[in-house]
Amino acid sequence: MEEVKILKHHPKEYYNRLCTYKKYCFHYLDERQVDFKDTFNKFQVKEDSLQVLAIGTGNGDADVPVIDMMTDKQFHINYIVVEPDADEIEKFKLLVASKQEQGDWKSVNFEFNQTTIENYLKEAKKAQVKVNFDIIHAIHSAYHITHHASVFADLYGHIGKEGILVNTMIAGPQEMVNAKAMEMNFGTRECPGSASFRHMIQRSLPDVEIITKYRKSYCSVDECFKEYSKDGNMLLDFFVQIIDFRKHVTEDALSDFMAFFREECCYEKDGQLILDSDEEDIVIFKK
Repeated sequence: MEEVKILKHHPKEYYNRLCTYKKYCFHYLDERQVDFKDTFNKFQVKEDSLQVLAIGTGNGDADVPVIDMMTDKQFHINYIVVEPDADEIEKFKLLVASKQEQGDWKSVNFEFNQTTIENYLKEAKKAQVKVNFDIIHAIHSAYHITHHASVFADLYGHIGKEGILVNTMIAGPQEMVNAKAMEMNFGTRECPGSASFRHMIQRSLPDVEIITKYRKSYCSVDECFKEYSKDGNMLLDFFVQIIDFRKHVTEDALSDFMAFFREECCYEKDGQLILDSDEEDIVIFKK
């Protein structure tokens, strides 16, 4: 049997499946922007200049409401991007150029680093450079971090006084689907979602203050139950975070998994089979 390939280790495959997911998913991005504003206002930074670390940004689309929210406050912003994929960085740079041509984001100084957050932190330590950030955020990117506890403990050390670290991750039924697949393939239900992340933070940083914000979203998943649907298989891979998932399980195991997926995680709405694809912000505040 072929080796099981975890999606996070293959960036191109990941982005292909992410694009398919976006075709079928209905997000409430306005709510995300409102929640980010609320978080930002609650922990107001006093200085006029902000140091921001953005982890795993992809093409920058998810960063737009964050940057818009901060520029509305008329701060000067040093925005440090850490993203390992060169193509995604180029897309982000084009987004920045377009925004600035329209007169937006003029107060933002962008620094792009094509690397992983692990390597970024390692190089900063090697250079003995200690930067305190006012805001560190990872929007659906922490799944690609291997050693969550050590990396986020390190990131916590880089938050300045009254700064915040915001980690946005999947929650609810989509996390259940991922956990079931992990159990089938690797014998563990531990998966990178908001619930397991919160537990990890509470174990590794027991004294920190954590606030969460939960947002509902949903995805049409009828295609997942069509064996030869290219989009369906791409969607399924995205939910379980395994490349070519159908090929790596026995027929009986796949049947059991799909039954669990349909009966325990999905529901019907307007003639479609729906998976709630919720997300949660885990906000860590440093006093």
